[in-house]
Amino acid sequence: MPNPFNENNGNFANSNNNPSMSINDIYKTIVNSKNPMETFNFIAKNNPKLAPITELLNKGYSPEAVFNIMCKQRGINPQEFLKNLSR
Repeated sequence: MPNPFNENNGNFANSNNNPSMSINDIYKTIVNSKNPMETFNFIAKNNPKLAPITELLNKGYSPEAVFNIMCKQRGINPQEFLKNLSR
């Protein structure tokens, strides 16, 4: 299944802690953190591929809305993606 946050469906590069964090790694890191938005912002600062997401969040979109926008832009069903992510 394509990754709605990465047009090339590869790994997220340029994280200080792990240069090849997968979407699953990022998701688990954010979900398990005490402050998910702060964690996302830290990861995003180190990854220019996440700039479009950061821009939407800074414009006031909710994380859920950003996720749905990214999915729609790539022709991905958000519910199907989430179902596959939890496997």
